[in-house]
Amino acid sequence: PSTWFLALNPLMIFIFTPLIVRLWARQGRQGTELSPISKMAFGCLCVACANLVMAAAAWTAAGKASALWLVGYFAIATIGELHLAPVGLALVSKMAPARILSMMMGFWFAATLPGDILAGFLGGFWSTMAKPDFFLMIASIAALGSAAIWATSRVAGNQQAAAPDRT
Repeated sequence: PSTWFLALNPLMIFIFTPLIVRLWARQGRQGTELSPISKMAFGCLCVACANLVMAAAAWTAAGKASALWLVGYFAIATIGELHLAPVGLALVSKMAPARILSMMMGFWFAATLPGDILAGFLGGFWSTMAKPDFFLMIASIAALGSAAIWATSRVAGNQQAAAPDRT
């Protein structure tokens, strides 16, 4: 049943989280681990790639597409999610001054509101756009987000290096 696809993201979070944590630990030991900002930019890039998978599915499918397209989409999007959400929250907890840490955590979660509003607005184009074009639009926005985050990595990296470690 199509409703089973809703379970793919949580299932993949359980599967991919330990693998990604091990990867980061190994990279940390080797001195090759990405900075938190770079991880977040990579996460947005994964979301862009996941939507490119869906654009490809929409181009090649005449009517119904294989369920493997959705599995591929969720795998790439979940990897992106794991590089973005927990890393961003950890970054906020590390960089925020102790006296306003709770408020900054709240701002991190509140920042999803504009994103959710934008997602709803963009979702309104689903019925009026060709499906490949819709997925390309979403991929483009995610890629722009990745580029914007990557562009700030130098500034934030300097601030992060100066931030006290609270561990």
